[in-house]
Amino acid sequence: MFRVIGSFSALRVSSRVLTPSRAFSTTGASLVAAAKPKRKTDAAVKKTTQAKAPVKAKKAKKVKATPKPKPKPKKKTPTKKEQLDAMLSSKRALLKAPKSRAPGAYAVFLGEFSKVKRQQGMTTVAEIARACSASWNQLGESEKHQYQTKADKLSAEYEETLRKWWNTTDHNLVALENRRRKRVDGDKARLLKDPFAPKRPMTSYVLFVKDFVTQNKGAAGTNDITEMSSLMKSAASKWKTLSSAEKAPYAKGAEVEKSRYKQDQEKYLKSHTVGGTRLH
Repeated sequence: MFRVIGSFSALRVSSRVLTPSRAFSTTGASLVAAAKPKRKTDAAVKKTTQAKAPVKAKKAKKVKATPKPKPKPKKKTPTKKEQLDAMLSSKRALLKAPKSRAPGAYAVFLGEFSKVKRQQGMTTVAEIARACSASWNQLGESEKHQYQTKADKLSAEYEETLRKWWNTTDHNLVALENRRRKRVDGDKARLLKDPFAPKRPMTSYVLFVKDFVTQNKGAAGTNDITEMSSLMKSAASKWKTLSSAEKAPYAKGAEVEKSRYKQDQEKYLKSHTVGGTRLH
């Protein structure tokens, strides 16, 4: 009896012991299985990754700044050499000088004659020049002398004006003006000259041409520029045919001119220099 009960008790004990252990083992396996994370599929991983990826903020558009205006390049100040070169190359005169010369007797007659002809309706320069030349040749010596007297008066007035201008003008500026005229006009340039200085001596050829024109101008009967040019060519041809004996009087006259110029030059330098410095 006792044994049976003992064995029964042992059975119950063992039963109690086994039952919980079975239950524990079942519960532990399920807990382990539950605790183990499930393997995610590629789609799920991709979806999770996409969901977790941080959203990139849109970059704000850069507003272009208004470009600043470029500063204007500073004008280069020309050097003194460049300024001088520009002055000497300009067609504008550096100073205002009197007219280059006074009109002669024929020029005075031409001025008066052209005014009358223009009032009469003659406007062409060539027509006026031809009519003037014909009228001048018809004048007597006394009438021509009247125009020569007017020309001499104008010449004296011109000389006085030129001398006053020369005395009140900076001669360094005159020298620059002459340089400008040489550069712009070349060999045809009319240079400003000291009106106080003596005139240069005439050569033997110049004396001959002067004599030749005086003798043949009446025969040519003209003051026309074209015919006067022809007369000068004739004088040049005639000079080449002269013998040494025929040229001798003109050579002697040239020596007289040189002597006269030397004396006048000495007087000029004495009256226009003080302490080695020229006054004009």
